[in-house]
Amino acid sequence: MTERIDKIIRFLKEIDKFKEVERKIFLKNRMESDADHSWHLAMFVFLFEKDFPKGTDVLKMLKLVLMHDLVEIYAGDTFVFDEEGNKTKKKREAESAKKLFSILPKDLEEDFHNLFKEWEDGKTVESKLSHAFDKAQPMIQNILSDGKTWKIHNISYNGVDTLSKPFFDGNPLTEEIYKKIMKEIKDIF
Repeated sequence: MTERIDKIIRFLKEIDKFKEVERKIFLKNRMESDADHSWHLAMFVFLFEKDFPKGTDVLKMLKLVLMHDLVEIYAGDTFVFDEEGNKTKKKREAESAKKLFSILPKDLEEDFHNLFKEWEDGKTVESKLSHAFDKAQPMIQNILSDGKTWKIHNISYNGVDTLSKPFFDGNPLTEEIYKKIMKEIKDIF
């Protein structure tokens, strides 16, 4: 038991670095961190839980949104519109996952790898909903900052729409969220 506790505490110390991983998204007065982003995604899950399809595993969704970017502790954040960075993202994140999750006891290491694979595959109801929220969250941050991130990087309304829309399609809840957010975004451009 002592070894297990030691490994978990070591992992908790290591993932504290997550708070320092800066994203390319502006908040009102600073850049967003990965920890800010993951907390906000967990709130999406909490707040929309009653609107999910029957049988959705909410605990799994919370795990997905809280852990999906942990690999960025070593791999760094890759801006969604960074074409060059996205070419190596999967490889960098897979290597990071292997390194980071190896700190954990074997059963938790396996759990984290399985969750990360589920996130990457994006085929389950839980991962699809989580991916939609993962795209909605920075869209909301851009609304709150008057599109600062998009303006600095010359991202157009069509660019946002083209990249984001596929993640919202196929679910009435996420389609409705998308329509509402895009209506607000239109006023920014």
